[in-house]
Amino acid sequence: MHQISSDSAGMVANLTATNQWSFPTTSSLSYKESNVDNETMASWNGVSRLIFLSGTATVGTMGSIFAITAIAVIDPLQVRGNIYLVSLALANLLVTGLVLPASCIAILASIPHDQGICAFQWLVMEVCFLVSVLTFMFIAMENFVGLGSVISYDFCCTRNRIVTTVSTIWSTAVAFSVGQQITGFGPSLCDSSAPVWLPYHAVCGLLLVMMPILISSSYFVRAIFKLKAFKLQMEALEDPTAYVLTDEAVLKSNIVVFILMLMMWIPTVVVSVVGSIHPVGQKLIDVTWWISLSNSCLYSYVYAATNKDFREAFNKLFYYFCCKSHVSFSRKSRDVRRNGADGRGLRVHIIPGLNIYAQRKDPAKDPLRSFQLKKGSSEL
Repeated sequence: MHQISSDSAGMVANLTATNQWSFPTTSSLSYKESNVDNETMASWNGVSRLIFLSGTATVGTMGSIFAITAIAVIDPLQVRGNIYLVSLALANLLVTGLVLPASCIAILASIPHDQGICAFQWLVMEVCFLVSVLTFMFIAMENFVGLGSVISYDFCCTRNRIVTTVSTIWSTAVAFSVGQQITGFGPSLCDSSAPVWLPYHAVCGLLLVMMPILISSSYFVRAIFKLKAFKLQMEALEDPTAYVLTDEAVLKSNIVVFILMLMMWIPTVVVSVVGSIHPVGQKLIDVTWWISLSNSCLYSYVYAATNKDFREAFNKLFYYFCCKSHVSFSRKSRDVRRNGADGRGLRVHIIPGLNIYAQRKDPAKDPLRSFQLKKGSSEL
């Protein structure tokens, strides 16, 4: 009898479980509906993030391309020292062209926290940061030397030396970043457990970050005071362009962009260093990460906002790409010239169909015009 009652209790339990599985209660329905709502909300958040990242990558990439194009086609910007600005634009172009699209791929693949993608993004960001810091050091030095005699400038800032310096900067940044990834040394925002050897990282940080920043700041400050002192003596000189080779507007733009870079990168550097010693919240890491990314999207437009030559080039190029119509760059001369620039607005025809300025035809080389002239003279 006891066995029968126990079997009946088991059957009741099984039936109850079957009924509960076949006909969910109201609480289970609401739980599933909430899951569906959460998944829908997450999908919409993913779509909004994807649109935002795509737009940001497009705007940032366009700004870097415009900056390189402006240096290539505007005569006042076609000076050997601005090769450093092209190097800076290429470094930031890596971020907007690789890091942001990688985030879009992670969203589409539903792997927003994939370690492989994060490691790749951190590698590119590290290369961009090192190239930017080292490049600004040589930009500051070049701008300062440009406030001296032509002989001293031509001696230390030849084209071959500048190209060699840029190649060394990129080689150093890429080799150090790849070496960090291969050895697994920190600091890294992707892996908080990465080993940190304090003497090694202290030396690397001093040589690759702290010293370039201090040297850049020192030469920029010295350049400002030297330019102010030179303005007081400019009226007494017969040819000021023989002594001042640094464009004052470009110097000010370089200083503003340098300060902006430090403000946007220092939080990420501090968080990465502190994170290798003590755990840091993920929200703080994400905020500093996106602040550093914003620098690569904004720096080119800061040049356009603070420099007339960049601003005019950006406006013309933006008008051309958006409206697909012919634009013309006005011829301009500048007070301070380098390398014997003749002061024309544009010299290189970069974009097909871009009417840089109208060319007057020689009547002797135009058969139709020559025929009309001969006909008119015969009629007279």
